[in-house]
Amino acid sequence: MIKKVVLVLVLVTAIVLFIPSAALAGQKWQGTDDLLDSKMKQITGVAAKKPLVDVNQGNLGLFLFAAGGFTAGTVFGYQWRRLFHEKAGTGND
Repeated sequence: MIKKVVLVLVLVTAIVLFIPSAALAGQKWQGTDDLLDSKMKQITGVAAKKPLVDVNQGNLGLFLFAAGGFTAGTVFGYQWRRLFHEKAGTGND
């Protein structure tokens, strides 16, 4: 009985969450950066400048994301080892 109630609640929640996104699928959403750029231009009167490094072309953005993930994972893994696997006072620095 409880499994059926949970299943019904999950299905109703999924339907309620996905109906608005399906209704708006035909509309083009404005990106957050474009929205902020236009709002700041209205407030300050200064237009946004072009980025120094354009990551929209090619796979540069993907490469930077992967390199950042690798670096963060390496640092996190090293610190995890130091915190939970090395015994205190053994001199492993």
